[in-house]
Amino acid sequence: MQELADGVYAFTEELDTETGTRAFHPSAVETGRGLVLLDAGLGGRADALGDELATAGFDWADVWAVLLTHQDGDHAGALATVVERTDAVVFAHPDCAPYVDGRRDPIKGEGERYPPVPVDVEIPDGATFATTAGPMEVVFTPGHAPGHVSLHVPDERLLIAADALTAAEGELRGPSERFTLDMPGAKASAERLADLDVERVLCYHGGVAEADGDRIAVVADGIEA
Repeated sequence: MQELADGVYAFTEELDTETGTRAFHPSAVETGRGLVLLDAGLGGRADALGDELATAGFDWADVWAVLLTHQDGDHAGALATVVERTDAVVFAHPDCAPYVDGRRDPIKGEGERYPPVPVDVEIPDGATFATTAGPMEVVFTPGHAPGHVSLHVPDERLLIAADALTAAEGELRGPSERFTLDMPGAKASAERLADLDVERVLCYHGGVAEADGDRIAVVADGIEA
């Protein structure tokens, strides 16, 4: 667990695979009502997320909402379990909601889908959440997946990019070409993120990376669309 700003927490879930250990980084923000989880993590890994919450000084009863950045199983796979444990309100972009609630099957992944969960509130681009770190703005960043959103905390110059950007050993990079459905759209989204005043970026894959100066713009320029 890493506290990125006052009331903004980055978590780590690890999964052993044939090619090595992979790390995933859901996060959470404090609000006047309690915690908002930003993504629910991998299916079958809710206990690991609960352990990270405990390390930050919270438990499931403190969670009042889950905001999904997009439909992919490593972000929404544990959603049903998390909602069962917390009775959380579920937020997602309108273009993402049908894949989460079962009207459509998730685009990526093989085998059985994760359990469908109703989306209680569909959040548009520009929606704002009041948090202890200041306003948190929803930024529509499609390309990696339909309805993908990132979160911007301007008072902290912090961007929670989800899969719109990645990082490796602290170095900011573009989205994974292998898992991105629409690279021109992903490039346009990265260009939009480059317009934000950001100092640090939390990437779901890769963790925290510095983004001072024109770093995001340089990354966006290097994306092959």
